[in-house]
Amino acid sequence: MKYILTSISLFLCLVLATITHAQDEPLANAVLWKIEGNDLAAASYLMGTIHIMCEDDFEIKDKIKKALEASEDLVLEVNFSDPKVIADMQQAMMSDKKLTDILTEEQVGKVDSILKKSMNTGIEAVNQFSLTALYSLILIQSIDCPIKKMWEMELIEIAKTAEKDIFGLESLDGQIDFFAKAYPIDEMIKQLDLMDEYAVIFDTMIDLYKDESISKLGDVVSDPRFMDENAAYWMLEYRNKNWLKKMPIMMEKGSQFFAVGSAHLVGEFGLIPALKKMGYTLTPILD
Repeated sequence: MKYILTSISLFLCLVLATITHAQDEPLANAVLWKIEGNDLAAASYLMGTIHIMCEDDFEIKDKIKKALEASEDLVLEVNFSDPKVIADMQQAMMSDKKLTDILTEEQVGKVDSILKKSMNTGIEAVNQFSLTALYSLILIQSIDCPIKKMWEMELIEIAKTAEKDIFGLESLDGQIDFFAKAYPIDEMIKQLDLMDEYAVIFDTMIDLYKDESISKLGDVVSDPRFMDENAAYWMLEYRNKNWLKKMPIMMEKGSQFFAVGSAHLVGEFGLIPALKKMGYTLTPILD
């Protein structure tokens, strides 16, 4: 269940990486950046993550541990250390109505076919799940390794051990709402049918992430099947602009360690170029 709980964030990371991101200038290969300037009393840090990785690919480098240790707070997209958030997520995974009551007959047939292909089961076995939960199950199934690691949970454990406060840039309800606006039912079913392509994209993303090639990570695929303009607006542009209203206020109060999906760092509305335009100095931490 714990992997399903961050399914929406993983979905954002995977699909956002399919957009071709225009850069004002080439970015250094670094998943960790120091934020200074604008009269900040102390530096903050911005890290790009891949929300779920296979254990063999997962590594917390010393530079990340040192930056988190030097920060007062850990800030994630959603605060998954909050028991209420976890409870709300579990509740959101279930639907008040059966999928067979929500979907049209044609959609039911399509989803049933996808389930039989990807999970060797039919729609009746998951009929009480929400469409988002169904997506989560299929997506996790497509990540081919026995043991998976989640960046958010690993960072939370480090922060808790160090008795640091943990915050979220957005609420769970907000994230679910953005997701629904970005991917209505018909579009979501199309994404469910692209799981083989997602598996290939995921492997490519992992290789680029291990090399810390965040710009290339943002340019993995430009196929419009994965994201239309509406989805791009709600899942990237709108959310980043919301976060950029909150981040300066948080940094003024003390040193923050921001950890969000890597796709949020780059591109036209990426956090790194946006923070630079706001007058901050962002320095890549290479080792």
